[in-house]
Amino acid sequence: MLCEFDRLIYPQSITAVDASSYMIALYHPCEKIKDSTGNTVTQVKAVGYCLPTSSNLRYDMLGHWSKNPKFGVQFEVESYNEVVIPTKEGIIAYLSSGQIKGIGPKIAEKIYAVFGQQSLEVLDKEPERLLAIPGISEIKLKKIYDSYLVNRGARDVVAFLSPHGITPNRAVRLYKEYGEKTMDIVKNHPYQLCDMAGIGFKTADHIAMSMGFDQLSTERVDEGLLYTLADAEAKGHLCMEKHEFVKACLKILDTPALTSEMVANRAARLVFSGQLVSYQGNVYRAKTVHVEEQLASAIHQQMKHRKMHSYGDLDAAIDAEEQKLKMKFAPEQREAVKMALTQGLSIITGGPGTGKTLIQRAILDIYQKNNPKSEICCCAPTGRAARRMEQATGVPASTVHKALGLMADEDGDYDGPEALTADLIVVDEISMLDVYLAGYLFDAVKYGAQMVLIGDADQLPSVGPGAVLSEMIASGCIPVVRLDKVFRQNAGSRIATNAKLIRHGNVGLEYGDDFQFINSPRLSDSAKLIVDLYLRETEKYGVDNVALLTPYRQKTETGVNALNEHLREKVNPPDAQKPEVVFGNRKFRCGDKVMQIKNHDDVNNGDIGYIRKIIRIGDDTTVHVDFGDGRMKEYDSSGLDMLDLGYASTIHKSQGSEYQSVIINLQCAHSIMLTRPLIYTAITRGKERVTIVGEKRALCISIKRTDTEKRGTCLAKRLQGLA
Repeated sequence: MLCEFDRLIYPQSITAVDASSYMIALYHPCEKIKDSTGNTVTQVKAVGYCLPTSSNLRYDMLGHWSKNPKFGVQFEVESYNEVVIPTKEGIIAYLSSGQIKGIGPKIAEKIYAVFGQQSLEVLDKEPERLLAIPGISEIKLKKIYDSYLVNRGARDVVAFLSPHGITPNRAVRLYKEYGEKTMDIVKNHPYQLCDMAGIGFKTADHIAMSMGFDQLSTERVDEGLLYTLADAEAKGHLCMEKHEFVKACLKILDTPALTSEMVANRAARLVFSGQLVSYQGNVYRAKTVHVEEQLASAIHQQMKHRKMHSYGDLDAAIDAEEQKLKMKFAPEQREAVKMALTQGLSIITGGPGTGKTLIQRAILDIYQKNNPKSEICCCAPTGRAARRMEQATGVPASTVHKALGLMADEDGDYDGPEALTADLIVVDEISMLDVYLAGYLFDAVKYGAQMVLIGDADQLPSVGPGAVLSEMIASGCIPVVRLDKVFRQNAGSRIATNAKLIRHGNVGLEYGDDFQFINSPRLSDSAKLIVDLYLRETEKYGVDNVALLTPYRQKTETGVNALNEHLREKVNPPDAQKPEVVFGNRKFRCGDKVMQIKNHDDVNNGDIGYIRKIIRIGDDTTVHVDFGDGRMKEYDSSGLDMLDLGYASTIHKSQGSEYQSVIINLQCAHSIMLTRPLIYTAITRGKERVTIVGEKRALCISIKRTDTEKRGTCLAKRLQGLA
């Protein structure tokens, strides 16, 4: 059916339309046509996803007639093509029709002036040549090309996948990867979509089931098995015990006719083909087991191969450090310094106030004096922890990612690390390293270098999979010094004292000006108290030096999402001079404190920044975020899914950071989240003051509860096997 756009019925405004919108629109036929009842029509009511709305073009639509009991006869659009008249006027009209975001009449004329009749061919096959057009930057070109794909080849893919919850950006990426084969793959091999980051098994399974695929097909069961392990990894596990693995897969596939024997047989086939690996009663994905094996091997090699340094009388060197620092090392602190300087790999673990920072300074001072030509690398998982490390030791420090030259792509995946040339590597906040980042780090260390790992084994494990620090300690293969005695006597000393009490399961905490509890059983009351308290604390310490931590992101009135909205309106209220941009259900305002929620380039998940500028030019919006350390990043509208408001944070996301004042919400409603590592991690973020708002019973439950699920990993066993 050849037709022209008349007007939009739903949504009511074209500005409310995006590439995933379900739409109802009226079109004028350009030829004589009849509907399904045999009547000649002069106007067609069309329904579908991503319908065209430009009045400057004609469209050749494919679809079928249907009769709706309420709305009558309508045309269900399955696909369409723009009909472009191959003249200067026709090509410019198409380019500037509004269908392709980023190209207006002036840019369209410039494109035609350079490429003439080849303009559409260039856009289709060599889009990078458009960078020669004044006014088209790389960011703008990406927007133009993605929009063009949506409106040409990828349009049908977008329309087909939108009802299944797949975003237009993700659909466009699918089309970029598979090209003209995309629709065939989507319709006939939907489980192949599981390979695409951001889609996954559940969405692919939903598509397959909607098209009548066999629930018992081997393809479905196999992908379900692989997804079961991927889902476990998202929860921190590298592997699963065999029987639990089969049981979890059955639950995910949710098919009564599917038996545990059938699933176990398919798992055995995947082990035989190498997609799964079995080890001591546990099952891994092949990719994951390789990472754990490589890490164990690298740790083992690090302990074997080290360059010997001569320090003369180490006790005398430590005595000199005591005079310089005007303090006296306890026996275990002195032991930690000696161990770090004489071992190829060592671990120092302890809570706040136990002297880890002073020990770092002593290690670095003695090493530099005795090895003036040697290179040192100090690093930590987060920028905030690295800055704290540098301030405390006087030695330059960076994030682990920066030290290794790791840059994440849009899926959060990294290329291999750059080799470290340092002779001594000191890593702080080691508990935050998941198996992948730890693997990159150990792979990058040169032969003969020394490594000193410093952290707190009682904190929450890494956000990513694995339990690297606790497994290294549990193996018994690596030299470890545990610091237990609290020495801190200055401001915030009750924080250190209470951290030790919590570590030993003691609910009799000490309270005072630097450690307070405010009883508030009702969530609504707690939310108001927290907001008021945050405003007072930020006025005293500054926004950068106050953290508001809560266990949940959603679910409650004191969840991160709800608190972020309340706090933003207080801390950074709307103003005519502050531009805003809306992305989905999120709104960002110039001046907002934001958090990166996905690794990308040199900005890591959990990094905090501030929106400095929001610039609009035509349809283009660019958000400029300052993450400190000279990292000013630009985000177009498609990249805003990597940002969230950062006034409040989950306790997990706060790892690796310290603040002058920390406000924590603990309610019985947080139920399953209430654990000793959680409350311990939360209070140890505070340097001068900690305030807990909520229920005392929730606090006691947290301190007493140690029955947390052990992460599925065999790193300790592998290290013992290599020893």
